[in-house]
Amino acid sequence: MSIKDRLKIRAEIISSNHDFFVSSINDVSSIITNSLTKNKKLMFCGNGGSAAESQHMAAEYCATLNHKNFRSGFAAMSLTVDTSFITAWSNDFGYEDVFSRQVETLGNEGDILFCYSTSGTSKNVLSAISMAKSLNIKVILFTGNNKDIEIKDTCDYVFFAPSSNTAIIQEIHTIIGHEVCLKVEENLIKL
Repeated sequence: MSIKDRLKIRAEIISSNHDFFVSSINDVSSIITNSLTKNKKLMFCGNGGSAAESQHMAAEYCATLNHKNFRSGFAAMSLTVDTSFITAWSNDFGYEDVFSRQVETLGNEGDILFCYSTSGTSKNVLSAISMAKSLNIKVILFTGNNKDIEIKDTCDYVFFAPSSNTAIIQEIHTIIGHEVCLKVEENLIKL
């Protein structure tokens, strides 16, 4: 398949799911806006490319997405960046609870946990979701096309990227993530 064909596929996915994307952006941004107005924090987690997305989106909220619209930072952190904790915990206890331990220790009721998992079945992400829900922390899951995942009913919102291709799923997560962040900035300016 040529680059042109791959780009065409991506454009068609975005175009044919426009209404779903707009609805998702509005729904997720409302959840985040509500939490941030109560001085709560945003936590992000994921593995591999999803770990990179977690770091990326935490930075957008803590810094600012639109540098022409300088604003106060939002409390946001990625649970994928503390290599000393991650390696110590994983060495001693395994990798399955590497995120849930941080949620348990750093999270508070009313915070939001963003989970990125293209499959929706990453054990350490699922463990973090369970911990978050036990602490009354809202959970927003960004995943792929697998709408049969068991954890979906536990989350406060699940965004299903309409693809089974990992690269496309992650690209759509980035696009939606940026749009959500911009909408949150717009929402909070109006308050």
